[in-house]
Amino acid sequence: METDKVLPGTYKTLPVDPSPDPDIHAVSKNEPGNYADSGANKSENGGSTSSGDDSFESLSYEEAMSKYGSGRYQVIIFILLSLVTFSCVFNNNGYIFIGATQEHHCKVPESSNWTDSNNETAVFVYTADACTYNKLARYGDGIDENITEVMIEDNIKCDSWVYDTSVFDLTIMSEWDLNSCNGGKELITLASFLYMIGFFIGCILLADLSDRYGRATMLLISNVSMLGIGIVASFSVNFPMLAIMRLLLGIFTAGARNAGFVYVCEIIKDRAVAGMLHGVVYSIGGVVVTAIAHLFPHWRNFQLACALCFLLYLPYYWVMGESPRWLLSQGRTEEALAYFKKSARINKVEFPENLHVYLEYQKPKEGNVFSLFKTPNLRKKTLLVSLLWFSVSIVFFGINYNVGNLGGNIFVNNYLLQVSGVLQFLGIWYIRLGRRLAISTAFLIGCTMCAVVPIFTSYGIDGAVIAMSMVGKLFIEANFGMIYIVTAELYPTTARVTALGLGSSIARAGGALSPYLILSDDVWKSLPYVIFGVIALAAGLVATLLPETMNKELPDSLHQVETENLVNHVLCRVKQTTEKEDEEEKTMETVAV
Repeated sequence: METDKVLPGTYKTLPVDPSPDPDIHAVSKNEPGNYADSGANKSENGGSTSSGDDSFESLSYEEAMSKYGSGRYQVIIFILLSLVTFSCVFNNNGYIFIGATQEHHCKVPESSNWTDSNNETAVFVYTADACTYNKLARYGDGIDENITEVMIEDNIKCDSWVYDTSVFDLTIMSEWDLNSCNGGKELITLASFLYMIGFFIGCILLADLSDRYGRATMLLISNVSMLGIGIVASFSVNFPMLAIMRLLLGIFTAGARNAGFVYVCEIIKDRAVAGMLHGVVYSIGGVVVTAIAHLFPHWRNFQLACALCFLLYLPYYWVMGESPRWLLSQGRTEEALAYFKKSARINKVEFPENLHVYLEYQKPKEGNVFSLFKTPNLRKKTLLVSLLWFSVSIVFFGINYNVGNLGGNIFVNNYLLQVSGVLQFLGIWYIRLGRRLAISTAFLIGCTMCAVVPIFTSYGIDGAVIAMSMVGKLFIEANFGMIYIVTAELYPTTARVTALGLGSSIARAGGALSPYLILSDDVWKSLPYVIFGVIALAAGLVATLLPETMNKELPDSLHQVETENLVNHVLCRVKQTTEKEDEEEKTMETVAV
């Protein structure tokens, strides 16, 4: 059979599906970022082709990954990238300890003697609560006569405070007097809000840069930035400076996490396992950051220790290299082949002398965020997934940040909550029940746990409240990983990173609101859990509208996504079955006649 030679660095183009929307399949020949038609066609005899005296093996990217890119080398890269996620938790959860609440009371003047108008000697004494103090005159020495106290002035507003140092030596609350008496509690919440806004910005801006300049490049930039910003944050001279550093940390934490996750998705075949283990590593990071906070009770030392951890990841750019899929998309074939050669050597697989790898895509002109809303079915999916991202984030971060308001020791409570998240590795089997069923039931279980918290709170059973929080966080955190997976499976290759970036951005909008919802505990201690439960219930019902993506091939174009029915996929299947049965009945009647 006559075949066309597949040139290095080219893309094999598939037949373009007809579409009324020219933007979905329109192509500009040989423009950067488009998949130019090389005229390459794969042969029918196992991918081997020949032209003249040259012979070589031509494989699609998926075939090359299956043959040369699945083994111990990919496991090593997965572990390395998981360590980045592990340390990103230091930025996410570290603020729980940096801005922790310390018990406090007014700092009052020292006692002093005083002589009143009747020439009687008294001693000024003071009684204090959290925000005010009283000034009293005390008569008598308490030995020969009774003590008499006369109120001189009451409810004097504090201008300085004394803080309990039994748990933390110093937090930003005690260093800068950011307490509930002077509006400082709202400022501490503002820094959490700014971090999430930074994450939101990073998901949008840095996702595009990752597509342009590479996953490894973005990881290097993000890790260097987190190292430098984290060190500067530990030397903040005031709260506004720290708040700005938190904003910047959010931006580059988003860059590192998303670039790392996409890299994993591009080299690991079993996305479900990779996604759930990614979440397990996140929880392990939560345990470790709690231990670091326990070891460094001074917030500046704690922040510095967390920042220095990013030194470990600076060599990644040279040790790990770039994503082979991204290299092929940029026409850098020789570097991609070097990846496969190195992978084959480490995985102990024989590598051919002449190998050419191509990306088997349809010609697209799609990928910006607006393309996710271009067509009706795609628009419905994007809105549906966005609601799930928003809901899972607001509930997850709400439970996480509320750990300081639970009864008992903040370290013990946080250890328990993070350890419960490690159990989400069970989701590797749970998600195989079906994406839609797994996500919906996880939300509903989280809702149930939040709903029973007010009952135990009213009876003062702190242990039960913590247990319900642990179970709720376990299922909601598992949902984070499952929604990551479903988003990657719902969208085509050319819009997948954009979709993940949009979802992560919307998630951070929910995360930014969660600290403010926690402030509702001033109205009723259990009100935050009631709010989180209602949100989880609504999300669980919405998740039933998800199309099932388990065991289905990933779509390659927006046209494929558009032609898939969303809400009525079951009804359509029933209708098709009914129509087929009707046709069979008509055929039988015709035969009978």
